[in-house]
Amino acid sequence: MHGKIDQKQRQSLLYAFNDPNSQAKILLASTKACSEGISLVGASRVVLLDVVWNPSVERQAISRAYRLGQTKVVYTYHLITQGTTECAKYCKQAEKDRISELVFSSKHNENDKTKGSAAVTDDQVLDEMVCHDNLKDMFEKIIYQPKEKDLFENFGL
Repeated sequence: MHGKIDQKQRQSLLYAFNDPNSQAKILLASTKACSEGISLVGASRVVLLDVVWNPSVERQAISRAYRLGQTKVVYTYHLITQGTTECAKYCKQAEKDRISELVFSSKHNENDKTKGSAAVTDDQVLDEMVCHDNLKDMFEKIIYQPKEKDLFENFGL
């Protein structure tokens, strides 16, 4: 699905993807096509292949899977090639996001940290891929909830 698709075809694709009885299991869509006005409650994975400068645009696209009616745990992946300009762009974007959280939210308060501690972090699909003989070599590093020091250490910045 891309941003230039007509409204009727777009709605048809979304309905088929979100229908639990549908055979549609994968929806490939651009970040721009998913940043406004759609719900992807049929999703259990969001895989981001592109990096945008504005972290809020990315959050909007990811949030399409977190809508009323969502019954699945949704995992988000960023597929980034190490040593590319995309990698540096992602690190800058993550740094902007962290600064924004420090300035505009209360997430850094101790009371808020205990509220989110029950979140699910284990992804069996990812674990199976990492352990699979034919796939394990394509994973150099897996970073969960990157922190500033992790970004600099893991991506060599």
